[in-house]
Order: sequence, then structure tokens, then C-alpha cells
Amino acid sequence: MPKAIAKPSRSRKPSTADFQTAFPAAASTRRIAKATELQLQRLAGCLHSLSSRHHHLTQGYAAHAGIAGVQYTILTTIRYLETRGDVFPVTIAEYLRLTSAGVTKAIQHLTELGLVEKAGDLDDRRRTKLTVTQSGCALLHSLSPMQSKVNDVWLDCMNDEEFSIFLDLVERFIRSSDRALAMQDYLVK
Repeated sequence: MPKAIAKPSRSRKPSTADFQTAFPAAASTRRIAKATELQLQRLAGCLHSLSSRHHHLTQGYAAHAGIAGVQYTILTTIRYLETRGDVFPVTIAEYLRLTSAGVTKAIQHLTELGLVEKAGDLDDRRRTKLTVTQSGCALLHSLSPMQSKVNDVWLDCMNDEEFSIFLDLVERFIRSSDRALAMQDYLVK
């Protein structure tokens, strides 16, 4: 006689097998950093403090350019991503982890200011390709002397090798943070 198959319950706590299937990296045998609660609290405080300072730097550049901080961030992101290929609003939203609605509103304002140009995509008419206009490039170029001086002070705490290591660690930390967020969501369910 066949065994009855239980229907999965939404309130059931995930099993170890479920966890290892969903998060194989966490179940691997590689060495994982161990941190004390005090170290994690210090890290959280430092990350918040760094994020706040970076936000204020961005706001300062944006104010000098006469646009909002999010608009400045989107403008510089479009310029950066253009070097890697076509840029679409969804590209910006995914890259910056912003809502599509917020990105669309900021892009509309940048377009009205003549800093960004929108064009239909030849391959998919539903998509809108974005480029920074000559005026947008000129605006960003006008900020370069100030940014260069500020960045020299901002980055004077490390040499080229340390900066490369730091950048690599930050990129890895973002990826592991994404996995941690997914795990948190998984365990809450």
C-alpha cells in the first residue's frame, strides 16, 4: 500500500536538506569568517557610517550640479554602464537596487533637463535605450576637478594595492549580503 504524501505546509520550518539545497555555499566546507557579536556590531556601525558619508558626498556633487542626489547617481550610472553596452531603465534599477518607478521618474526629470536622451530600442520596441547627452557629459566633466580633489582625500587612507583588495572585498560582501538576504527571506517563510 502506497504511503500518503503530505502536502507541504507554508508554516513548516525548513529542514536541513531544504537549507542545503537552497544555499549550497553556506553548507560547503570552506573556511567562513567567524565574528563575535561585538565585531558584527562594529561592522554594522562602520558600514552605516561609511554609507552615510558616501551619501553626503554624492549629495554635495548633485547640489553643485543643480540636480537631486538620486538623479546625479542615475546620471553617473548611465554614463558608466554605457561603456559596457546598451542601458535601459531596468538596467539602472537592477544595478542600483532602486524601484523601476523611482528610476523612471528621475530619468524623466533628467530628460527634461536635457541631460539624458531616450530612444526606442531597435530590437524591442517596448524598451527605451538611455544615453547621456553632450550637455550631461559637459555637466559631469565640469564636476571632475572638484571630484578629483575630494577623491584624493577620500582615498588617501590606502594605496593602489589596498584599494584593489578593498574593492574586491566590497564586491564579494555585496554578493554574500544578497545571499544572506535570500536566506533570511527563506527562513522567515
